[in-house]
Amino acid sequence: MARPALKREVVDYIVSHYDLNMRRACRLMKQSRSVQYYRSVKDPKQALRRRMRDIAKTRVRYGYRRIHVLLKREGWQLGKNQAYRLYSEKQLQLRS
Repeated sequence: MARPALKREVVDYIVSHYDLNMRRACRLMKQSRSVQYYRSVKDPKQALRRRMRDIAKTRVRYGYRRIHVLLKREGWQLGKNQAYRLYSEKQLQLRS
């Protein structure tokens, strides 16, 4: 078991089934507790960003408001402020 993700699952199993605390289970598996508590910082809105970029490239004159309307019609769950934030931070990349 070399992968940290697999060790994380094993530690969770040990904690839930053998009623050990997290500290002891991590020591048993020779894994640091910081690895156990780590949560990924991967962007969960990657597909939404990609779709916004596609719309902005095909419809060059559309701003964030119109893109927001089109995304809502497609079934995306986002608000105007989120659409503005995603559009404005990627605006230079959208237009290139």
